[in-house]
Amino acid sequence: MLNKLIITLLAVCLVLTPCIALSAEPQPLLPPKGKITGLRYKQKAPYSGVLLNSIAAAKLLTEPKYLDKQWELRLQYELAKQASSFKLTIESQKVTYQSLQEKHKTLLGIKDKEIERLTKIAANTNDYSMWFATGGVVIGIVLTIAVVYAVREVK
Repeated sequence: MLNKLIITLLAVCLVLTPCIALSAEPQPLLPPKGKITGLRYKQKAPYSGVLLNSIAAAKLLTEPKYLDKQWELRLQYELAKQASSFKLTIESQKVTYQSLQEKHKTLLGIKDKEIERLTKIAANTNDYSMWFATGGVVIGIVLTIAVVYAVREVK
């Protein structure tokens, strides 16, 4: 019996808890805006809170404007620094590319000159193959006659 009573009580609490939580007034996320009031010497303050002198009040009023300007200037500086770094990298890559092109042209020129030189050497060689073939035939004929003569003399 006690268990059923506890279970029923817990069930009612679980059902009603979200309703109670949703019915509460929401708290504002931002604090209310403050007031800055000027006071004279020995004058009572119209409200409780922090009293600022004119320098502190001026600083609080003008600081957001200058902070925006300061961050804008810092952003411009960083962007300019990064842009100049990228520009330097691009120029460096252009110079490297141009030097590689020049090196490539020079190497191709050297190779072309070497090919021309070797072509001239190959074209100017004397072809003695006909003389070698003729000499071989003559030597073959002479050796054949000598062998035939030697074989007849031996018989």
